Amino acid sequence: MAVIRNKFALPTLMLALATLGVAQTDSASKVYRDGNSWVEEITGSMPAARFIKVHTNTGNVSVTGSQQSNITYTIRKRLTGYSEESARRNFENLRVIANRQGEAAYFGGEGPGNWRRGMVEFNINAPRSVEMIKAKTDGGSLQFSHLNSRVDAESGGGTVSLDDINGNVNTSTGGGPINVGSVNADLGIRTGGGQVHIASVGGKLNTSTGGGNIDLETAKHDAIIETGGGNISVQNVGGDLRGSTGGGNIEVGSVAGTMDVETGGGSIRLTGGGSGPIKAQTGSGSIHCFRVVHSVRAETGAGGITAEFMTMNGKFSDSTLETGVGDIIVYLPSDLKVSVHAIIDVATSRDAIRSELPGLRISSEGEYGPREMSAEGDLNGGGPMLKLHTSTGKIQFIALKK
Repeated sequence: MAVIRNKFALPTLMLALATLGVAQTDSASKVYRDGNSWVEEITGSMPAARFIKVHTNTGNVSVTGSQQSNITYTIRKRLTGYSEESARRNFENLRVIANRQGEAAYFGGEGPGNWRRGMVEFNINAPRSVEMIKAKTDGGSLQFSHLNSRVDAESGGGTVSLDDINGNVNTSTGGGPINVGSVNADLGIRTGGGQVHIASVGGKLNTSTGGGNIDLETAKHDAIIETGGGNISVQNVGGDLRGSTGGGNIEVGSVAGTMDVETGGGSIRLTGGGSGPIKAQTGSGSIHCFRVVHSVRAETGAGGITAEFMTMNGKFSDSTLETGVGDIIVYLPSDLKVSVHAIIDVATSRDAIRSELPGLRISSEGEYGPREMSAEGDLNGGGPMLKLHTSTGKIQFIALKK
C-alpha cells in the first residue's frame, strides 16, 4: 500500500482510511482536568492484527504486549493553558484515528501547525505475538515492552525505551536518550546526541550517538559502538567489538572475539582481556590492557601504556606498544616464549629501561645526556615479536607473579 511506502505519512494515512473499508472499533471518550491541563481521553478496543502502525506529530507512543487476544488502547489529547470551553473547541482540531484495515491496526494523531500547547499520547496494549510494529512521532517519546515483534520506530527528539523484546529492533531519535532493558535479537539504535544505556542484547548490536555516553552491559554477539564525543563503557561482548569516540574515554571488560577501539583524545582501559587480537588507539590518552591472551597493538600520541600478558598456550602473536610521549610498562609470564625489541628515542636517565626478566640485552648510544636506548632478547628461546617504542619516556619489564 502507498501508506506503507510513505511510512504512513499522517495526512495520506487518514485519507486512505477514510476512503477504504475499515473494521469498526469500540470506543468511548471523556474530557477532564489534570493539573494545569485539559485532557480528552479516548479508550477502545479492536480485533488483533499482525501489524501495528502509529504516527503522531504531537506526542508520545507506548506499545505494551501481554497475553490478551485483542488490541486495547487509550488515546489522550492534552492541552495546557486553556479554559474548558476553549480546550473542547481545540480538541476538535486535533484529528486522531484508531482503526483496523486488513491485517494492520492504524493509529494516528495530527494537529494544525499552530497546535503547540498540546500533544496526543497513544498507549496501546496488544497481543505479545504481534509480528511487526512501526511507529513515528515528530517529537515525543517512544516506549515498547513485552513484545515478540520486530520494531521499527523513529522520534524527532524524544526519549526511547525498550525492554523484553524478542524481535529485531531498529529505532532512532533526533537527540533524546535511549534506554534498553533486554532485546533478544539484533538491535540497531541511533540518537543525535543523547545518552545510551543497554542492559542486554541477544543478537548483533549497532549503536551510535552524536555526542552522548554509551553504556553496554552485555551483548551476546558482535557489537559496533560509536559516539561523537562521549565515553564508552562495555562490560561483556560475546563476539567482536568495534568502538570509537571522538574524544571520550573507553573502558571494556570481557570480549570473546577481536577488539578494535579508538578515541580521539581519551584514555583506554581494557580490563577483561580477550580471546582475539586487540587494537587500541588514542590521540593523547593512556592505554591499559590487562589479561591479554592473544596479541595487542596499542598506540597513543601522548600517554603511558601498560600491558599485562598472560600465558598464551600457543595463542600469542606479534604485538606492538607505541607512544609518542610516555612510559611503557609490560607484565610478562616467566615462561612466555617471546622475542623483544624495545627502543627509546631520547632517554634521559641510565635506568630508562629496566627488566626483572633475564635474557634482555640493554644498550645505549652513549653514557651522558639524552640518547637512544634499546633492549633486545629472546625470552625462553624466543617466539612472536613484542615491539615497544617511546620517543621520550621509560620502559619497564616486570615478571608476572603466578
